[in-house]
Amino acid sequence: MKLRVFQKPDKSYDIEVLDPQATIQDYLDAINYFIETTMEPPCRGCDECCWERIPLTSIDALTYVEKLAEQLDLEKNWPLLSFLKDYCYIYVEGPVVDISLGYTLEGACGFLNQEERICSNYMARSLVCQSFVCLESSEQAQELRSQLVNAGMDELVRLWLIQSQQAGQKPFMHEQHQAAPCLEDYPVNAFTGKVGYGQVLLKDVCTPELWGQIFRASDQ
Repeated sequence: MKLRVFQKPDKSYDIEVLDPQATIQDYLDAINYFIETTMEPPCRGCDECCWERIPLTSIDALTYVEKLAEQLDLEKNWPLLSFLKDYCYIYVEGPVVDISLGYTLEGACGFLNQEERICSNYMARSLVCQSFVCLESSEQAQELRSQLVNAGMDELVRLWLIQSQQAGQKPFMHEQHQAAPCLEDYPVNAFTGKVGYGQVLLKDVCTPELWGQIFRASDQ
């Protein structure tokens, strides 16, 4: 076991990394194991989390494109740009870019089957959805989730800017306020060139401060 998710006495959940080679996929596997074996029931049976903003990472978007390209009828030459335009929401304010899954007029995730109250694309759901636990979290567990999502979105923004330039297009935005996105503000990071969460080491994403808080060598 490379990572442990556990419940604290105050009923919140916390995380310990036991192996320096633990990946984001190990983190997601540990979260799922915790939900399945500890929480009763594992889900409250509602769809409240599907009515919140769902930020995307580069791996999330690439997974949607790979698994759902035909179903979503994406443009063949630039499928990622097509997905971002038609199924996401790109908000830009100055140099800051936020990319999330698109939502309905009512405010629900576009992939939520509202009649059955389930995700219509469960196997391709995003990092923020896979890592959601219907419990309060420790500060370090919350910070880990935030750093993973933020680094992944930074890489997605970088791809959006690069591919828009390669396609000879102005970057498409659904909403903008004095937009001034700049590629230099989105340098390569641990997500660059990765297409699966098993390829991204947690230690390569976390700040040194956070890594010092969550890493506990297994022989201690």
